[in-house]
Amino acid sequence: MSEGIRGKMHSPALIKSEGEGLASCIDREELLAIKLERQKRLLCKSGLLWVTIQDDRNDYLLGGEKEMQIPRSRKVLIEAEKPSCFQID
Repeated sequence: MSEGIRGKMHSPALIKSEGEGLASCIDREELLAIKLERQKRLLCKSGLLWVTIQDDRNDYLLGGEKEMQIPRSRKVLIEAEKPSCFQID
């Protein structure tokens, strides 16, 4: 595993998500990088996620049971501020 921007990066460093969805849990300061071919919904099921989207000047904090739309064809970094579970669909 390689070091991420602020924490540990999951391997593989970039997950391309084209299927039905992705559900995962990550520990505090773990970092997940994904690229979505289509617009998808990111739902934080528990914990607190820091979300950074390529070409978006804003970063987003997403707490338990909150959701946001992730634009297509952009890299997305998801970092857990505390142990967190999320779903992308």
